[in-house]
Amino acid sequence: MADHRSLDPASRLRLAREGKGLSLRQIAEATKLSVRSIEMLEKDRLSDLPNGIYRRSIIKSVAREVGLNPDELLNEFATKHPEDLPPPPSVVIAEPKAVTSFNKALTIVSAVLPMIAGILYFALPMTRAIRPEPRKDIVRERRIDPLRAEIIPIGGFNETPVASTRPVPVVVTLTISSRCQLRVVADGNEIIGRAMQQGETVRIDLGDEILLLGDNAAAVQFSINGQAGRLLGEPGDLLSTRIGRDDYQDFLVRY
Repeated sequence: MADHRSLDPASRLRLAREGKGLSLRQIAEATKLSVRSIEMLEKDRLSDLPNGIYRRSIIKSVAREVGLNPDELLNEFATKHPEDLPPPPSVVIAEPKAVTSFNKALTIVSAVLPMIAGILYFALPMTRAIRPEPRKDIVRERRIDPLRAEIIPIGGFNETPVASTRPVPVVVTLTISSRCQLRVVADGNEIIGRAMQQGETVRIDLGDEILLLGDNAAAVQFSINGQAGRLLGEPGDLLSTRIGRDDYQDFLVRY
């Protein structure tokens, strides 16, 4: 038997799955991917998979499920198919500027100011404490000390703060891979209802729910807050999907 290290990555993936006694359907259910996507991956047909972040996510998800190193297998596929798995855009890190005398002085001042503020915070109340009591028959205007809290909430400071009810932003980005009919309904309002062209993208702020309806489920790909979403169906399947704020994480590719 040939050394597994000499096999191409697609063959390694298939042999690892078979070695664990797992079917394509079992891998599909565990990774939330379609059976066809896993078949194309094992047949080394990366060009038939969704492009961009979806392709890399599919490789890593399946590799992890069959017990292979996800990053190692992704690098093997990228080496064999550089045109289908181009490297992600690099992040440019700016060189740190030289520290000048002004910057040093500013650093020292920034460190000293909090100390001075702390001394004043404790010293000023003590100074006021040793002043003689004012005559009761003389009404004096009370001056507000900017360094002390002058407003005490009802019930004192032990009252439990009210948690913010502002919802966390959730952004769904649709990407159209081929021409299709698409209808999008967000919280009961139709925002799209037309033929979509390949390459179009749509950004939707998720409220309570969005409904995706169309004539080709595989043509509509999406991400949620930048993380790849799973495939919604096979080519030619009717699309009928609800993505809600309560379950949108179930639609993300796990890897």
